[in-house]
Amino acid sequence: MCVVSGSRSDYDLLKPIMYRLKQDKAFNLICAVTGSHLLSKHGYTYKKIINDGFKINNKIKILSTEDNEQSILKSISKGITSFGKMFSKKKPDGVIVLGDRFEILAATISAAFIKIPIFHISGGEVSEGAIDENIRHAISKFSNYHFVANKIYKKRVIQLGENPKNVFCVGSTGPENINKKDFFNLLDLEKNLKFKFKKNNFLITYHSVTYSSDYGIKDFKILLDVLSELQETGLIFTLPNADTKNSSIVNLIKNFVKKNKNSRYFYTLGQKKYFSCIKYIDAVIGNSSSGLSEVPSFKKITINLGNRQKGRVLASSIINLETVNKKNIKKAIQKVYFNKFKNKILKTKNPYENGITSKKIVEHIKKIKLNKIEEKKFFDVNFKLSR
Repeated sequence: MCVVSGSRSDYDLLKPIMYRLKQDKAFNLICAVTGSHLLSKHGYTYKKIINDGFKINNKIKILSTEDNEQSILKSISKGITSFGKMFSKKKPDGVIVLGDRFEILAATISAAFIKIPIFHISGGEVSEGAIDENIRHAISKFSNYHFVANKIYKKRVIQLGENPKNVFCVGSTGPENINKKDFFNLLDLEKNLKFKFKKNNFLITYHSVTYSSDYGIKDFKILLDVLSELQETGLIFTLPNADTKNSSIVNLIKNFVKKNKNSRYFYTLGQKKYFSCIKYIDAVIGNSSSGLSEVPSFKKITINLGNRQKGRVLASSIINLETVNKKNIKKAIQKVYFNKFKNKILKTKNPYENGITSKKIVEHIKKIKLNKIEEKKFFDVNFKLSR
Protein backbone atom coordinates (compact mmCIF):
# COMPACT_ATOMS: atom_id res chain seq x y z
CA MET A 1 0.00 0.00 0.00
CA CYS A 2 1.57 3.28 -1.13
CA VAL A 3 0.91 6.42 0.91
CA VAL A 4 1.69 9.72 -0.84
CA SER A 5 2.46 12.85 1.21
CA GLY A 6 3.12 16.29 -0.24
CA SER A 7 3.44 18.52 2.83
CA ARG A 8 3.82 18.69 6.60
CA SER A 9 0.07 19.28 6.97
CA ASP A 10 -1.13 16.20 5.09
CA TYR A 11 1.58 14.02 6.68
CA ASP A 12 0.31 14.85 10.17
CA LEU A 13 -3.13 13.58 9.10
CA LEU A 14 -1.71 10.51 7.35
CA LYS A 15 0.68 9.53 10.15
CA PRO A 16 -1.82 7.58 12.32
CA ILE A 17 -2.86 5.57 9.25
CA MET A 18 0.77 4.92 8.30
CA TYR A 19 1.53 3.62 11.80
CA ARG A 20 -1.35 1.16 11.59
CA LEU A 21 -0.32 -0.01 8.11
CA LYS A 22 3.25 -0.47 9.29
CA GLN A 23 2.20 -2.52 12.31
CA ASP A 24 -0.30 -4.70 10.43
CA LYS A 25 1.23 -7.82 8.87
CA ALA A 26 -1.39 -7.71 6.11
CA PHE A 27 0.32 -4.66 4.63
CA ASN A 28 3.68 -3.65 3.21
CA LEU A 29 3.89 0.13 3.51
CA ILE A 30 5.46 2.13 0.69
CA CYS A 31 6.00 5.84 1.47
CA ALA A 32 6.39 8.41 -1.31
CA VAL A 33 7.02 12.09 -0.53
CA THR A 34 6.78 15.08 -2.82
CA GLY A 35 5.89 18.78 -2.80
CA SER A 36 7.13 21.10 -0.06
CA HIS A 37 8.61 18.16 1.90
CA LEU A 38 11.61 18.40 -0.43
CA LEU A 39 12.17 22.18 -0.41
CA SER A 40 14.80 23.81 1.79
CA LYS A 41 12.65 26.92 2.35
CA HIS A 42 10.03 24.71 3.98
CA GLY A 43 12.64 23.06 6.19
CA TYR A 44 12.95 19.69 4.39
CA THR A 45 9.99 18.34 6.37
CA TYR A 46 10.47 14.82 4.96
CA LYS A 47 13.08 14.40 7.73
CA LYS A 48 10.24 14.41 10.24
CA ILE A 49 8.80 11.32 8.54
CA ILE A 50 12.13 9.52 8.91
CA ASN A 51 12.42 10.61 12.55
CA ASP A 52 8.98 9.09 13.16
CA GLY A 53 10.36 5.71 12.12
CA PHE A 54 9.15 5.43 8.54
CA LYS A 55 11.26 4.51 5.56
CA ILE A 56 10.86 6.86 2.60
CA ASN A 57 10.86 4.67 -0.50
CA ASN A 58 10.62 7.44 -3.09
CA LYS A 59 11.26 11.18 -3.22
CA ILE A 60 9.40 12.79 -6.12
CA LYS A 61 10.77 16.33 -6.48
CA ILE A 62 8.42 18.44 -8.59
CA LEU A 63 8.31 21.96 -7.06
CA SER A 64 10.49 24.87 -8.07
CA THR A 65 11.28 27.95 -5.98
CA GLU A 66 8.80 30.01 -8.04
CA ASP A 67 5.18 30.48 -6.98
CA ASN A 68 3.25 31.54 -10.08
CA GLU A 69 0.63 29.69 -12.14
CA GLN A 70 3.08 28.49 -14.78
CA SER A 71 5.41 26.97 -12.19
CA ILE A 72 2.45 25.16 -10.58
CA LEU A 73 1.40 23.75 -13.97
CA LYS A 74 4.95 22.58 -14.65
CA SER A 75 5.00 20.89 -11.24
CA ILE A 76 1.76 19.03 -11.98
CA SER A 77 3.10 17.90 -15.35
CA LYS A 78 6.39 16.75 -13.86
CA GLY A 79 4.52 15.02 -11.04
CA ILE A 80 2.29 13.00 -13.37
CA THR A 81 5.30 11.71 -15.28
CA SER A 82 7.46 11.05 -12.21
CA PHE A 83 4.74 9.29 -10.24
CA GLY A 84 3.87 7.29 -13.33
CA LYS A 85 7.41 5.91 -13.48
CA MET A 86 7.43 5.19 -9.75
CA PHE A 87 4.04 3.41 -9.75
CA SER A 88 5.01 1.35 -12.79
CA LYS A 89 8.17 0.20 -11.00
CA LYS A 90 6.74 -0.38 -7.50
CA LYS A 91 3.37 -1.77 -8.67
CA PRO A 92 1.49 -1.10 -5.41
CA ASP A 93 -1.88 -2.78 -4.84
CA GLY A 94 -3.35 0.55 -3.76
CA VAL A 95 -2.51 4.23 -3.32
CA ILE A 96 -3.69 6.32 -0.37
CA VAL A 97 -3.97 10.08 -0.90
CA LEU A 98 -5.39 12.86 1.25
CA GLY A 99 -6.92 16.23 0.58
CA ASP A 100 -6.85 18.72 -2.22
CA ARG A 101 -3.30 19.70 -3.18
CA PHE A 102 -2.09 19.87 -6.79
CA GLU A 103 0.87 17.60 -5.97
CA ILE A 104 -1.60 14.94 -4.83
CA LEU A 105 -3.67 15.43 -7.97
CA ALA A 106 -0.59 14.59 -10.06
CA ALA A 107 -0.03 11.36 -8.10
CA THR A 108 -3.72 10.46 -8.39
CA ILE A 109 -3.83 10.93 -12.16
CA SER A 110 -0.78 8.70 -12.56
CA ALA A 111 -2.24 5.95 -10.37
CA ALA A 112 -5.57 6.09 -12.23
CA PHE A 113 -3.97 5.68 -15.65
CA ILE A 114 -1.86 2.77 -14.43
CA LYS A 115 -5.09 1.23 -13.04
CA ILE A 116 -4.05 1.20 -9.39
CA PRO A 117 -6.96 1.45 -6.89
CA ILE A 118 -7.02 4.84 -5.19
CA PHE A 119 -8.20 5.54 -1.64
CA HIS A 120 -9.05 9.21 -1.09
CA ILE A 121 -9.28 10.78 2.38
CA SER A 122 -11.16 14.06 3.05
CA GLY A 123 -13.33 14.15 -0.05
CA GLY A 124 -16.65 16.00 -0.25
CA GLU A 125 -15.37 19.08 1.56
CA VAL A 126 -15.78 22.55 0.15
CA SER A 127 -13.37 25.51 0.03
CA GLU A 128 -14.81 27.87 -2.56
CA GLY A 129 -12.07 30.49 -2.36
CA ALA A 130 -9.25 28.26 -3.60
CA ILE A 131 -8.39 26.11 -6.62
CA ASP A 132 -8.14 23.33 -4.04
CA GLU A 133 -11.93 23.10 -4.33
CA ASN A 134 -11.67 21.84 -7.93
CA ILE A 135 -8.67 19.65 -7.20
CA ARG A 136 -10.37 17.85 -4.31
CA HIS A 137 -13.41 16.90 -6.39
CA ALA A 138 -11.20 15.86 -9.30
CA ILE A 139 -9.24 13.54 -6.99
CA SER A 140 -12.52 12.06 -5.78
CA LYS A 141 -13.57 11.29 -9.36
CA PHE A 142 -10.29 9.51 -10.04
CA SER A 143 -10.56 7.54 -6.78
CA ASN A 144 -12.19 4.17 -6.13
CA TYR A 145 -12.79 4.42 -2.39
CA HIS A 146 -13.53 7.39 -0.17
CA PHE A 147 -13.02 8.13 3.53
CA VAL A 148 -14.96 11.26 4.50
CA ALA A 149 -15.27 13.23 7.72
CA ASN A 150 -19.03 13.42 8.19
CA LYS A 151 -22.44 12.67 6.65
CA ILE A 152 -22.66 15.97 4.77
CA TYR A 153 -19.38 15.25 2.97
CA LYS A 154 -20.46 11.66 2.28
CA LYS A 155 -23.58 13.00 0.58
CA ARG A 156 -21.46 15.31 -1.60
CA VAL A 157 -19.15 12.52 -2.76
CA ILE A 158 -22.17 10.40 -3.71
CA GLN A 159 -23.59 13.44 -5.51
CA LEU A 160 -20.41 13.41 -7.62
CA GLY A 161 -21.51 10.02 -8.92
CA GLU A 162 -19.55 7.78 -6.54
CA ASN A 163 -21.12 4.53 -5.38
CA PRO A 164 -22.40 4.84 -1.77
CA LYS A 165 -21.03 1.40 -0.88
CA ASN A 166 -17.51 2.76 -1.53
CA VAL A 167 -17.93 5.93 0.60
CA PHE A 168 -17.14 5.53 4.30
CA CYS A 169 -17.92 8.12 6.98
CA VAL A 170 -14.98 7.85 9.40
CA GLY A 171 -14.21 11.34 10.73
CA SER A 172 -10.79 13.01 10.54
CA THR A 173 -7.46 11.89 11.98
CA GLY A 174 -6.78 15.47 13.12
CA PRO A 175 -8.92 15.23 16.28
CA GLU A 176 -7.59 11.68 16.77
CA ASN A 177 -4.06 13.10 17.01
CA ILE A 178 -5.23 15.72 19.52
CA ASN A 179 -6.79 13.13 21.79
CA LYS A 180 -3.36 11.56 22.32
CA LYS A 181 -2.61 14.69 24.40
CA ASP A 182 1.08 14.69 23.53
CA PHE A 183 1.79 18.33 24.39
CA PHE A 184 4.64 20.39 25.81
CA ASN A 185 4.02 22.16 29.11
CA LEU A 186 4.19 25.93 28.82
CA LEU A 187 7.75 26.31 30.14
CA ASP A 188 9.16 23.68 27.78
CA LEU A 189 7.19 25.12 24.87
CA GLU A 190 8.60 28.60 25.50
CA LYS A 191 12.14 27.20 25.62
CA ASN A 192 11.56 25.22 22.45
CA LEU A 193 10.12 28.17 20.55
CA LYS A 194 12.42 30.75 22.16
CA PHE A 195 9.28 32.80 22.61
CA LYS A 196 7.76 34.15 25.83
CA PHE A 197 4.00 33.83 25.93
CA LYS A 198 2.13 36.92 27.14
CA LYS A 199 -1.18 37.27 28.99
CA ASN A 200 -2.98 37.21 25.62
CA ASN A 201 -1.71 35.22 22.59
CA PHE A 202 -2.78 34.40 19.04
CA LEU A 203 -1.59 31.81 16.51
CA ILE A 204 -1.82 33.09 12.91
CA THR A 205 -1.94 30.71 9.95
CA TYR A 206 -2.81 32.32 6.62
CA HIS A 207 -2.54 30.86 3.11
CA SER A 208 -2.85 32.24 -0.41
CA VAL A 209 -6.46 32.57 -1.63
CA THR A 210 -5.91 31.27 -5.15
CA TYR A 211 -9.35 32.23 -6.51
CA SER A 212 -9.04 35.83 -5.34
CA SER A 213 -7.74 38.42 -7.81
CA ASP A 214 -5.06 39.49 -5.32
CA TYR A 215 -4.63 36.02 -3.73
CA GLY A 216 -5.98 37.29 -0.41
CA ILE A 217 -3.04 39.62 0.16
CA LYS A 218 -5.22 42.69 0.79
CA ASP A 219 -7.12 40.87 3.55
CA PHE A 220 -3.87 39.73 5.11
CA LYS A 221 -2.48 43.27 5.13
CA ILE A 222 -5.64 44.42 6.95
CA LEU A 223 -5.12 41.68 9.53
CA LEU A 224 -1.50 42.73 10.04
CA ASP A 225 -2.61 46.36 10.53
CA VAL A 226 -4.90 45.24 13.33
CA LEU A 227 -2.30 42.95 14.90
CA SER A 228 0.32 45.72 14.87
CA GLU A 229 -1.84 47.55 17.43
CA LEU A 230 -1.71 44.59 19.86
CA GLN A 231 1.71 45.29 21.32
CA GLU A 232 0.95 43.48 24.58
CA THR A 233 -0.28 40.32 22.81
CA GLY A 234 1.98 37.42 21.80
CA LEU A 235 1.75 36.61 18.08
CA ILE A 236 2.96 33.33 16.59
CA PHE A 237 2.95 32.99 12.78
CA THR A 238 3.32 29.82 10.72
CA LEU A 239 4.35 30.31 7.10
CA PRO A 240 1.95 29.40 4.26
CA ASN A 241 1.71 26.40 1.94
CA ALA A 242 3.53 26.25 -1.40
CA ASP A 243 0.71 27.94 -3.35
CA THR A 244 0.67 30.69 -5.93
CA LYS A 245 1.95 33.99 -4.44
CA ASN A 246 2.85 32.39 -1.12
CA SER A 247 6.13 34.33 -1.18
CA SER A 248 4.22 37.63 -0.93
CA ILE A 249 2.59 36.45 2.30
CA VAL A 250 5.92 35.15 3.61
CA ASN A 251 7.58 38.52 3.00
CA LEU A 252 4.76 40.37 4.75
CA ILE A 253 5.12 38.10 7.79
CA LYS A 254 8.90 38.48 7.94
CA ASN A 255 8.68 42.29 7.69
CA PHE A 256 5.98 42.36 10.37
CA VAL A 257 8.05 40.27 12.78
CA LYS A 258 11.08 42.53 12.25
CA LYS A 259 9.03 45.54 13.37
CA ASN A 260 7.03 43.85 16.15
CA LYS A 261 9.07 42.28 18.96
CA ASN A 262 6.01 40.55 20.40
CA SER A 263 5.87 38.23 17.39
CA ARG A 264 7.73 35.27 15.87
CA TYR A 265 7.35 33.22 12.73
CA PHE A 266 8.14 29.57 12.05
CA TYR A 267 8.61 27.76 8.75
CA THR A 268 6.99 24.74 10.34
CA LEU A 269 6.08 23.99 13.93
CA GLY A 270 5.45 20.29 13.56
CA GLN A 271 2.39 18.69 15.07
CA LYS A 272 3.45 18.53 18.73
CA LYS A 273 4.54 22.18 18.91
CA TYR A 274 1.57 23.32 16.82
CA PHE A 275 -0.96 21.56 19.06
CA SER A 276 0.89 22.74 22.18
CA CYS A 277 0.63 26.34 20.94
CA ILE A 278 -3.12 25.94 20.43
CA LYS A 279 -3.45 24.73 24.01
CA TYR A 280 -1.95 27.96 25.35
CA ILE A 281 -3.24 30.63 22.94
CA ASP A 282 -6.59 32.44 23.05
CA ALA A 283 -7.51 31.93 19.39
CA VAL A 284 -6.26 30.88 15.98
CA ILE A 285 -6.57 33.55 13.28
CA GLY A 286 -6.32 32.97 9.53
CA ASN A 287 -7.80 30.78 6.81
CA SER A 288 -6.30 27.34 7.40
CA SER A 289 -8.49 24.22 7.33
CA SER A 290 -6.85 23.21 10.63
CA GLY A 291 -8.64 26.09 12.31
CA LEU A 292 -11.93 24.44 11.35
CA SER A 293 -11.18 20.73 11.64
CA GLU A 294 -8.73 20.51 14.57
CA VAL A 295 -8.89 23.63 16.75
CA PRO A 296 -12.53 23.02 17.87
CA SER A 297 -11.39 19.83 19.61
CA PHE A 298 -9.31 22.03 21.94
CA LYS A 299 -12.44 24.06 22.82
CA LYS A 300 -10.59 27.04 21.36
CA ILE A 301 -11.81 29.86 19.12
CA THR A 302 -10.94 30.26 15.45
CA ILE A 303 -11.32 33.56 13.60
CA ASN A 304 -11.69 32.41 10.00
CA LEU A 305 -10.93 35.14 7.44
CA GLY A 306 -12.28 35.50 3.90
CA ASN A 307 -13.70 32.86 1.58
CA ARG A 308 -10.81 30.40 1.22
CA GLN A 309 -12.69 27.89 3.37
CA LYS A 310 -16.18 29.03 2.33
CA GLY A 311 -18.63 26.12 2.30
CA ARG A 312 -16.99 23.94 4.96
CA VAL A 313 -18.98 22.64 7.92
CA LEU A 314 -18.26 24.92 10.90
CA ALA A 315 -18.26 24.24 14.64
CA SER A 316 -19.87 26.76 17.00
CA SER A 317 -16.37 27.90 18.04
CA ILE A 318 -15.70 29.51 14.64
CA ILE A 319 -16.03 33.27 14.20
CA ASN A 320 -16.47 33.44 10.43
CA LEU A 321 -15.56 36.72 8.69
CA GLU A 322 -16.28 36.53 4.96
CA THR A 323 -16.01 40.32 4.80
CA VAL A 324 -12.56 41.29 6.03
CA ASN A 325 -12.04 44.81 7.33
CA LYS A 326 -10.43 46.34 10.42
CA LYS A 327 -13.75 46.86 12.19
CA ASN A 328 -14.84 43.23 11.76
CA ILE A 329 -11.46 41.82 12.85
CA LYS A 330 -11.33 44.05 15.94
CA LYS A 331 -14.88 43.07 16.83
CA ALA A 332 -13.99 39.37 16.45
CA ILE A 333 -10.90 39.73 18.64
CA GLN A 334 -13.00 41.45 21.32
CA LYS A 335 -15.50 38.57 21.15
CA VAL A 336 -12.71 36.09 21.93
CA TYR A 337 -12.59 37.53 25.46
CA PHE A 338 -16.35 37.69 26.13
CA ASN A 339 -17.05 35.32 29.02
CA LYS A 340 -20.43 34.36 27.59
CA PHE A 341 -18.85 33.30 24.29
CA LYS A 342 -15.94 31.51 26.00
CA ASN A 343 -18.38 29.51 28.11
CA LYS A 344 -20.33 28.58 24.98
CA ILE A 345 -17.15 27.28 23.34
CA LEU A 346 -16.65 24.79 26.17
CA LYS A 347 -19.72 22.94 24.85
CA THR A 348 -18.70 22.99 21.18
CA LYS A 349 -18.63 19.73 19.23
CA ASN A 350 -16.14 19.14 16.44
CA PRO A 351 -18.03 17.96 13.31
CA TYR A 352 -14.79 16.32 12.07
CA GLU A 353 -14.39 14.09 15.13
CA ASN A 354 -15.65 10.51 14.94
CA GLY A 355 -13.72 8.07 17.10
CA ILE A 356 -10.45 6.43 16.05
CA THR A 357 -10.47 7.34 12.37
CA SER A 358 -7.20 5.64 11.37
CA LYS A 359 -8.41 2.30 12.76
CA LYS A 360 -11.66 2.57 10.78
CA ILE A 361 -9.82 3.37 7.56
CA VAL A 362 -7.40 0.44 7.81
CA GLU A 363 -10.20 -1.97 8.75
CA HIS A 364 -12.21 -0.92 5.69
CA ILE A 365 -9.20 -1.34 3.40
CA LYS A 366 -8.52 -4.84 4.77
CA LYS A 367 -12.04 -5.94 3.77
CA ILE A 368 -11.57 -4.90 0.14
CA LYS A 369 -10.35 -7.50 -2.34
CA LEU A 370 -7.92 -5.38 -4.29
CA ASN A 371 -7.48 -8.00 -7.01
CA LYS A 372 -11.21 -7.73 -7.81
CA ILE A 373 -11.64 -4.01 -8.35
CA GLU A 374 -14.73 -3.32 -10.45
CA GLU A 375 -14.73 -0.82 -13.27
CA LYS A 376 -16.04 2.53 -12.10
CA LYS A 377 -19.64 3.24 -12.94
CA PHE A 378 -21.32 6.59 -12.44
CA PHE A 379 -23.85 6.39 -9.63
CA ASP A 380 -26.95 8.41 -10.51
CA VAL A 381 -28.64 10.17 -7.61
CA ASN A 382 -32.42 10.22 -7.93
CA PHE A 383 -33.57 13.81 -7.73
CA LYS A 384 -35.72 16.10 -9.88
CA LEU A 385 -34.13 18.99 -11.68
CA SER A 386 -36.00 22.30 -11.34
CA ARG A 387 -36.98 23.88 -14.63
